[in-house]
Amino acid sequence: MTNEVQNEEQTRLERLKTIRDSGINPYPSKTEANISLADARKSKEGTKVIVAGRLVSKREMGKLCFAHLKDFSDKLQIAISEKELGKELYKFFVKNFDLGDFVQIEGEMFITHKGEISVLAKTYTLLSKSLLPLPEKFHGLSNVETRYRQRYLDLLSNDESMKIAKIRSFVVKEIRNYFDSLGFYEVETPILQALPGGAIAKPFITHHNALNIDLYLRVAPELYLKRLIVGGFEKVYELGRCFRNEGIDNNHNPEFTQVEAYWAYADYEKLMSLFEDMIPKIIKAAGMPLKFETLGKAVDFTPPYPRKTMRDLILEYAKFDIEDCPDQKAMYNKAIELKVDDIDKNMGRGKLIDEIYKAYARPNIVNPIFMTNHPVELSPLAKRREDEPRYTERFQLLCVGGNELCNAFSELNDPIDQEARFREQEKEREQGDEESMRFDEDFITALKHGMPPTAGLGMGIDRFVKLLTNSENLKEVILFPTLKPDNN
Repeated sequence: MTNEVQNEEQTRLERLKTIRDSGINPYPSKTEANISLADARKSKEGTKVIVAGRLVSKREMGKLCFAHLKDFSDKLQIAISEKELGKELYKFFVKNFDLGDFVQIEGEMFITHKGEISVLAKTYTLLSKSLLPLPEKFHGLSNVETRYRQRYLDLLSNDESMKIAKIRSFVVKEIRNYFDSLGFYEVETPILQALPGGAIAKPFITHHNALNIDLYLRVAPELYLKRLIVGGFEKVYELGRCFRNEGIDNNHNPEFTQVEAYWAYADYEKLMSLFEDMIPKIIKAAGMPLKFETLGKAVDFTPPYPRKTMRDLILEYAKFDIEDCPDQKAMYNKAIELKVDDIDKNMGRGKLIDEIYKAYARPNIVNPIFMTNHPVELSPLAKRREDEPRYTERFQLLCVGGNELCNAFSELNDPIDQEARFREQEKEREQGDEESMRFDEDFITALKHGMPPTAGLGMGIDRFVKLLTNSENLKEVILFPTLKPDNN
């Protein structure tokens, strides 16, 4: 805290004492406000109103003080007049009310000589005394790290941050509305799990004292949602937090929000049609056009979206056919030849293919595209293609630099095949791949009871909002991103 901020706090503490000594409660529990500032703006002259909000500006002109209140809906000017309130009440307001205080004003609507809609105060009430100044009082809030750590100040001082937060809320609401309209049931599944599963990712581990067992924060709700399909649900979805113990960068945060949905008697082709219908509706619900600029590119979300296989994209940009490298060793040597970063000998063939795709094909993607038919090694929960068993009925919706908006597939419901793939994942884990899936015996048991043909999808909310709001960093769209503690 700077010296000037400390001095400001001390001054406000002195004003707080003056307020208390005057017999005024600076933190009352009730307010009589009966109209938002936005609605007050629409009222006719002479209308009596009781409004409340944060004091964000204040200028004294002799026996008249003009100020602005701000609430979630709008900003509105108020006029504090010695003539209306009397000398003592007028002077008390001017001397003891600071920017950042929450104030209730009871008065009448009028229009100033300059044409500004305002409230002429008949009485005022302090609702909450602020002891620290708003950011713009001195140097504003331009430090990025401070903005993320003190998001409340960021929202107060940066209109763009509030706009992003609102868009995110609209997106989440519209996703729920969309699935509800199709007859999906919203459900909840465990966040604390005995086995991490449903995605290739490294989990967080915690310990439950009463049971004396280690538990994992879920990396995905997938396996539990599919248990519900086995149990008789035909359309389910969950919108919630997931956790992956991975690095933090512009596209990754250890905890993130996603929606997963499972649809019995559907396949991945139906889900592609679903996304071509849903995505434009969400964008429009957020008040945006389907064509807009983001991350330095002009993108067009008007459906339909092209479909290309992962194999074809790698062939197009890396200039080789993954079928020419049928085993892990050959694929590893090819990745070395292509100078792909961040690979090691313990990576499975599927992960190596994915890294090659990321290095060569992903940067060239701009407009939305369905990348389909991933290799089976990269898709331990997806159903094999009947015509090409080495590949799966899977797709990712990609956009601008390969940003992944969703991952979806025809779900594997063959318990024998699923068991074999889990065991293959365990082998890769034993060889050092910490992101490989664990063998989930109970899930295999569930599948043995029978699961109908099912299509499933996962869609990351954070990345989608990042794209819509032209935000370079994922932290811009997460209200409270994960940060290293500030020892200062």
